Amino acid sequence: MPKTSKHECKCGSVFTTKSNLAKHKRTACPLETDKIRFPCECGSTFTKKCHLSHHKRTACQLEAVKIRFPCECGRIFTQKGHLVNHKRTACPLQTVKIRFPCECGSVFTTKGRLANHKRTACPLQTVKIRFPCECGSVFTTKGRLANHKRTACPLQTVKIRFPCECGSVFTRKDSLAKHKRATCPLKKVKL
Repeated sequence: MPKTSKHECKCGSVFTTKSNLAKHKRTACPLETDKIRFPCECGSTFTKKCHLSHHKRTACQLEAVKIRFPCECGRIFTQKGHLVNHKRTACPLQTVKIRFPCECGSVFTTKGRLANHKRTACPLQTVKIRFPCECGSVFTTKGRLANHKRTACPLQTVKIRFPCECGSVFTRKDSLAKHKRATCPLKKVKL
C-alpha cells in the first residue's frame, strides 16, 4: 500500500491532505468553535462569502432586489453567463443560434463538445483518440484507462486496494476513510 501522511483533527477525523483538514475545521468539526461563518439577515449562514453573496442575489427572501438577468422570451436567469448561453443556444426568439456542426451531421452548442465528439465518437474520423488496455478494453481518456488498470483490469496482478478491518475493500483511499467515519461497524477503531 502506498504510504501517505495523515492529518488528524481533534475530533478524530483523519484526512489525507492538509487542505481537507482545514476545510473540515472551517465547516464541519463539532469541536471547533471559531468556524468562519457569514450570516445573512434571514438566518442562513455560509462558510464562504461568495456563497452568501450568491444566496442574497438569488434566493434570500428578505432581499428586496434580486439580481436577475431576463431574456426577451420571458425566461429569467440568476447569472449572466446562463443568459448568454441560453441566447446563444436555446432562445426561441434568436434567429441565429451559435452551433458547432460536425461533418457527420451532429450539432453541438460548444466548440469543446464538438472537439470531444471528433476525438472520441465521430464515425467519419478515421483516427480516434483511444486508450486501449492489453485486456481488450478501450477508453476515451488516459485517466479512465489508468483507473481501469489500477482497479479492474483482469491482466493486472497487483490492484490497488484499501481494505478495512471489518472486511470491506475499497479502490480509493478517500472511500475507505469515508466508510470508517460513517458506516464501518468497527467505527471505534482509529484510522
